Amino acid sequence: MRPDISVIVPVYNTEKYIEKCARSLFSQTFDSIEYCFIDDCSDDNSISLVQNVLKEFPNRRAACKFIRNETNRGVASSRNAGLAIAEGKYIYFCDSDDYIDETMLEKMFLKAKSSLADVVLCDFYFSYSDAKEYYSAIKWSEDKVASLKSYMVSPWTVLWNMLVRRDIYEKNKIGFIDGCGFCEDFNVAVKVLFVADKVVNIDEALYYYNQLNPMSAIKSYNEKSFRDEQCVYLDVIDWLKSRNAYSDFSQELCWRILKILQLLVLKSRYAEFLSFYPEVRFYIWSCPYLNVKLKIMMWSLFHHLGFVARFMIALRNIRLSVVEFIKK
Repeated sequence: MRPDISVIVPVYNTEKYIEKCARSLFSQTFDSIEYCFIDDCSDDNSISLVQNVLKEFPNRRAACKFIRNETNRGVASSRNAGLAIAEGKYIYFCDSDDYIDETMLEKMFLKAKSSLADVVLCDFYFSYSDAKEYYSAIKWSEDKVASLKSYMVSPWTVLWNMLVRRDIYEKNKIGFIDGCGFCEDFNVAVKVLFVADKVVNIDEALYYYNQLNPMSAIKSYNEKSFRDEQCVYLDVIDWLKSRNAYSDFSQELCWRILKILQLLVLKSRYAEFLSFYPEVRFYIWSCPYLNVKLKIMMWSLFHHLGFVARFMIALRNIRLSVVEFIKK
């Protein structure tokens, strides 16, 4: 029988945390679940630990699928591999270093069924070693454009607090950009929420976002992360333009681009800043992510007043040097 929910779990070297994740998944109060573990060539004991936990839940064994990528391909490819084998009516993505409330999938599924929703969102916790902090998901309204605009500028545009009808992915050919390992969830989440006819909330925190993993993507932001994020935003822009919807969200997307482009300004990579997506110049002064100094520098660069930006950067570097000298 076709399961109601497919849980897709990309796995790569999370042996310190994956037992808790697996136990929370296998302990669910909901029965009609299949589990798709996609091993992205882990070189630790992650998958062995999942299989050991599974021995405690013999009733879940037949519902588990284990796939190992031929080469390390990144989280996006792993998620695509999970989508390719998933058979459930609904799709749920879980990160292998996090964990969920034992009632999460039952509550999400029942909410989806009772409200005839395509997508269900829940709140979540930041989970620390000795504490947890509550975070609320964006509250969806009947005004899809307004809701999605709010979602785009929110700090947590993730998939792990979202249950989605599987045919949303299939009918709209929504998937992940291979090789893109940062902000890939924003790309897919925006597309899913745009095409969904009905999105509802559960005002309860059911997901625990682990804050203890120093190797998580958000804590290891680097040049590749920066390039991935650029790729994601351009892809979303092209996708919305193909549906004649970009104008509704141009401000929010340009704000997000400006947020990451500040790195280029601060590193004096001015030519790269100016050439990436010039339309952002119309949104500099309204961007909520930038301080006044950065806005002045960006505006100056776009108006051929680069000496202003260079002078401000020089002052910034002097100030930082003084601070470092005092610390010593």
